[in-house]
Amino acid sequence: MTHDNLLLAVERQRRISGILQREGAVRTAELTRLLNVSAVTVRSDLSELQKTGECEIIWGGAVSKRPPADQLSLLHPRTSLNRDSKRRIGKKAAEFIEVGQTVFIDAGSTTVEIVNNLPRNLEFLRVVTPALNVAVAATHYPFVELAMPGGVLRNLTRSLIGAQTLRSLEMFNADLAFIASAGFSVESGVTTGNILEVEVKRTMVQQSKRVILTADGSKYGHCLSLNVAPITEIDALISDQQLGDADVAELRAVGVDVFRV
Repeated sequence: MTHDNLLLAVERQRRISGILQREGAVRTAELTRLLNVSAVTVRSDLSELQKTGECEIIWGGAVSKRPPADQLSLLHPRTSLNRDSKRRIGKKAAEFIEVGQTVFIDAGSTTVEIVNNLPRNLEFLRVVTPALNVAVAATHYPFVELAMPGGVLRNLTRSLIGAQTLRSLEMFNADLAFIASAGFSVESGVTTGNILEVEVKRTMVQQSKRVILTADGSKYGHCLSLNVAPITEIDALISDQQLGDADVAELRAVGVDVFRV
């Protein structure tokens, strides 16, 4: 192995280690595209990281053997942030749900409030979600038919990811999709920083008649590294008072119905 190749291997493994620390898991297929190398090279890098105790190799990728670097990204701590705002957004979003619909609900601490505020007089509702917290909340309603896709559990957000998740979601033609995002704008659309969850969000958008973004106003104007959907594919935004009047006007000008609660 040449010195240059050794440096390249060290740099790749450093990047993979960083993703493991942030995300808790990596997929070989995603890493081949991200690093622009072969699957054989990725598996070799993962083998080296496993030797140092960084990860454990599983089918299709690897999982971290160390605690996440950013504990604030865990679902439970995030649930306590802006709690009143999340509840108001969830309550408003639930008003869009009608009897007999099939509804996608994304992972997140805001989207679970949609389920917590479901109308009690619905005779039937199908909820499809990759998120464990959303699924648990939905089990409290006898009229809800809960559908969860298969896949690999991402511990950081307690949600399912992977090819099996995508195939399962593609089975449904949903009436509504409630999507969460850490960053959105007119220019960049809806974005996320998570390479493992972006395709799940994209699939829910593609398989739905109507897409509703649930995000507080502090997320507006932020552009993360991965594109979920252009803003023109969002039918409505439910946000809070942090979203300014000028922001509302900008979004409505491109056809997004905006609700501030």
